[in-house]
Amino acid sequence: MILYNKLNNMIQVILLTILFSFSTVVSILLLGDRTLLSGAMTPLRIFQILLTWQFILGALFAFASRLLFLLINSALYKIPEVSNVSTTVTTLITTIALIFVIIANYIFLHERINFTQGIGAIIIIFGIFLITK
Repeated sequence: MILYNKLNNMIQVILLTILFSFSTVVSILLLGDRTLLSGAMTPLRIFQILLTWQFILGALFAFASRLLFLLINSALYKIPEVSNVSTTVTTLITTIALIFVIIANYIFLHERINFTQGIGAIIIIFGIFLITK
């Protein structure tokens, strides 16, 4: 029964991490739109951006990411081996979203990934693997 609960919690962590990554990517894609970023960032321009559908929807996805972070942390807290460091482990696990952000920016925003960014992404994935092992 204990093994079943641990497995169930780990599956929950994985699914929540996927949802976290998705909501983070969508939020950043919406807020990284070149039409939002172009021009001088005056107080009036910032106020106008706050009223755009991209900003509002991006903010909702960012809020969802924070809620998912909380749910991942809660699921990890229920696993005795990581309960005393659940927030740290949650932070490390959710950094995987950064890899998906880089890929999504490349595909949807046509940003180019240079060699250093590619190496950094590999190091992040390897680090997450080592820490969660």
